[in-house]
Amino acid sequence: MLNLLTDPSPMNFMIVQSAVFIFFWMSLHIYVSYHGPIRGASTMTKFNSFFYSAASLLLLILILSPSHDIIARRIYHFSKFYEYIDILNVRASGGSIDLHFGFHHLTTPYLTFFRVLHHNEGWRVFAALNAFHHFLMYAYFGGIGIVRPVLPWTGTVQLVAGILVELWMIKRKPVINGSDVTSNWIAGGILTAYLVLNTRDLIIRSREKETKIKGT
Repeated sequence: MLNLLTDPSPMNFMIVQSAVFIFFWMSLHIYVSYHGPIRGASTMTKFNSFFYSAASLLLLILILSPSHDIIARRIYHFSKFYEYIDILNVRASGGSIDLHFGFHHLTTPYLTFFRVLHHNEGWRVFAALNAFHHFLMYAYFGGIGIVRPVLPWTGTVQLVAGILVELWMIKRKPVINGSDVTSNWIAGGILTAYLVLNTRDLIIRSREKETKIKGT
């Protein structure tokens, strides 16, 4: 583990870990399709949610500490691999994986690879908001329903703020020091895709809520 924290992951590792995750995901999907939900998976999901909520709060504190920049960036990056457990738990419980959920969890490690491990100027804005959103969201997944009303706001704000930071970096970096902004374009593109999918989800939920109200 020490090597992971002191030696950033190369791109070949990123590709291999994605392939391994997809293999386990598809294998679990096939198993559940034939045999049904795995016993105890729902309970495990709830425990995992409480754990990751607490971990996100600790990570937020670390991110906001300038004296721990390198370790914070690397832990934040590798925490995105841990989120794969979400998809495996949901599928093991018999749940379905929608477009937003699947795309987000598959691509977030690449977002942090390009924008947090490398070319990290301005990384704290999105990372801090993201950690705070995860603190609340996983608390909700664990059963704390009181935080639900703020989740659409925290989810949207983190993405909009992240996109604005990338646009600012794209405009600013070449003027100041001629730095390459490829990583900022990649990050901005991924965050924009998240925002589009997030907005789509909010619209769908709003329509479903209206339909339900009209039907009562």
